[in-house]
Amino acid sequence: MPIDIRIRFAKHLKELRQRKGYSVSELAKRSGVSRQHIRDLELDVPQKRVTIITLEKLAKGLGVPTWVLLRLKD
Repeated sequence: MPIDIRIRFAKHLKELRQRKGYSVSELAKRSGVSRQHIRDLELDVPQKRVTIITLEKLAKGLGVPTWVLLRLKD
């Protein structure tokens, strides 16, 4: 059974952040997205959804094009 897209996004976001060597706090500063929201997304908190605006902010904070955040592994 394929892994849920939210779980894949959560893992992907965390991997990208760690590859850049950023803590959650650093990414929050760079992106303007709160630390708690980033943590919730990385932990796949069911009540948290990512919007296109948040995707754009996270991508800018990571220094990558927005589509990179959507390039999920199966």
